[in-house]
Amino acid sequence: MKLALCLYKYFPYGGLQRDFLRILKECRSRGHEVHVYTAEWQGEQPQGVQLTVFPSSRLLVGNHVRDRHFHAQMQKAIGSEHFDAVIGFNKMPGLDLYYGADFCYLGRAVPQYVPLYRFTPRYHHMYTFEKAVFGRDSQTRILSLSEREKTVYQQYYGTSEGRFHLLPPTLDSDRRPVANRNLVRTQLRQELGVASSDMLLLFIGSGFKTKGLDRALVALSNLLPPLLKNTHLAVVGQDQAGPYRRLAQKLKIADKVRFLGGRTDIPELLAAGDLLVHPAYMENTGTILLEAIASGLPVIATDVCGYADHIIKANAGEVLPSPFDQTQLDEQLAAALISNRKTSWSTNGIRYGANPELYHMPANAVDAIETLVNHRRELNPTANASLENEPIDPWVYLRADLAKLGDFPEIMQLEGEGFREAPGRKTVRFSRHNQRYFLKTHTGVGWQEIIKNLVYFRLPVLGAMNEWHGAHHLQRLGIDTLSIAGFGSASGNPARMQSFIITDEITHAQSLEEFCGAWQQQPPRHATDIRFKRWLIRRLAETARRLHNSGANHRDFYLCHFLLQPGYEKGQLAGSASQLFVIDLHRMQLRRHTPKRWKIKDVAGLHYSSMDLGLTRRDHLRFMKIYTQHSLREILTHEGQFWRRVDRRAQRLYRAEHLRQPMANAPVAQSLRSASTQP
Repeated sequence: MKLALCLYKYFPYGGLQRDFLRILKECRSRGHEVHVYTAEWQGEQPQGVQLTVFPSSRLLVGNHVRDRHFHAQMQKAIGSEHFDAVIGFNKMPGLDLYYGADFCYLGRAVPQYVPLYRFTPRYHHMYTFEKAVFGRDSQTRILSLSEREKTVYQQYYGTSEGRFHLLPPTLDSDRRPVANRNLVRTQLRQELGVASSDMLLLFIGSGFKTKGLDRALVALSNLLPPLLKNTHLAVVGQDQAGPYRRLAQKLKIADKVRFLGGRTDIPELLAAGDLLVHPAYMENTGTILLEAIASGLPVIATDVCGYADHIIKANAGEVLPSPFDQTQLDEQLAAALISNRKTSWSTNGIRYGANPELYHMPANAVDAIETLVNHRRELNPTANASLENEPIDPWVYLRADLAKLGDFPEIMQLEGEGFREAPGRKTVRFSRHNQRYFLKTHTGVGWQEIIKNLVYFRLPVLGAMNEWHGAHHLQRLGIDTLSIAGFGSASGNPARMQSFIITDEITHAQSLEEFCGAWQQQPPRHATDIRFKRWLIRRLAETARRLHNSGANHRDFYLCHFLLQPGYEKGQLAGSASQLFVIDLHRMQLRRHTPKRWKIKDVAGLHYSSMDLGLTRRDHLRFMKIYTQHSLREILTHEGQFWRRVDRRAQRLYRAEHLRQPMANAPVAQSLRSASTQP
């Protein structure tokens, strides 16, 4: 076979670049002719490979401009050749197959910027190149390294399941643990000027910003002085170190940080370290996590890393949940440095890394390339043409168990047991294969509703897309919510836009409003009931905190929009056996940061809907402490205004609800204001 391998830049230290080289060598070992196209090549050139380097002009300012220029040159060059397949290691149009080492730009990076960012040339380039690979009208096949990231691409682009080929975890045999670890550890620590009794933290990765070097530096600076005195951080990777040197100086830890640049002796460095710190903002995989685990080096990482699950499976460190909390990293780092668990973490990691399946990725990738080429040879040209011209609208996603449910119009007309109906929206329950589902259809809200929302500076809810994104977002946060079985959307007139979402029925569950309503007549008095009430308060506060810290808000955050699936242990109701689901996400909003007014609205909704439940002042204070993660003294000193605004809004909702009752008979609402003054 004649194959074209394309990437923007090759240098010896990057994880993507190492994977590229391993796949290239595997292709060559099987006798395939390989031609490499790149804009920059650093290091030794591979033997037996045609290498074309397109140098970029100094007049081209910005990576996105240089990448577009490279792509134009590459397209012109491969047009004169006949390749069986064009394989890209960066996202770009015209690929037959893409090696998916990068995170989803639209789903991961874009929400971090202000809305105006979407009008920049850089956004336009990144989005169009990503859409050229993952869009529904693309024929590019994807070698996916992370099931988690695959779902993000499908969430934003509707990429069909059949275009993905999931590769196994990837470890390079050249990065196997060193044999004489103690000797290597001693020699390298002497080179770095780190005493054998001191703690050496490692941060490894080219891409300091996305991999969270700033977070690691802050965590190091927040160590208590006795612990900081004997702790050092070695930063390894090819990137601009200047901003982080200045940050280290600002944090007064410059003497504790060593910037080593890009290095190839990673196994030796892993042997010399005591802990790998990898608090990434975004990371599709994180091969260094696997390499560290296999070498016996414990790891602290964020759960956004695609390979973070291996830390849990191996029991070889700690994984920080989303949304990221700097205080939690500070605490976990300090605890890990003094913990005896590092020895067991190290032993567990070495055992986990001995699995030979972790080293088979290149062979699996080339198998997929060969399968694609052979399959294309079997297809006749007319079949390919009809496939490319197939209409792609509307967008319909159906899980495998509902694959035969029908097309978009059939699903929109699906009959079932009616549950709820509002203008432009209807919910029914239906069954398939002894499984029950809920179908919510949207048929448009009308121009009047759209204009009314815009007048009040609110974005109108036009369909099921909010619920689709909201459910994915909550699932990634680890918050129990709806399980999506299907989604569909048809473009057109915004006032009459049609869409649907199908979710699994949450069985044996009841509304939290209904469950807690019994407290009005029978308040929790037994120890078991009180413990369960406190568990509910904790779960509600934790859910609200994680939701708001992630940049999201619900907008209908009432007890009726939580479903409780009660569980029992030894015949007693127990929180550890129960689940609490957040539902009705159709008005949910996702931003870079959640504005304070929307936090207040959500928390006030919870307060309002619980006013008649007989909650005590201690219950309110407990919620406030868990939600803020602050002491009562800090809450009363610095956050009183927030909670007064929550209380005022909840009281207004409560009075509006009981407006038709005579004032003498109106119930008296429990106020947060009085609760917040109690010790």
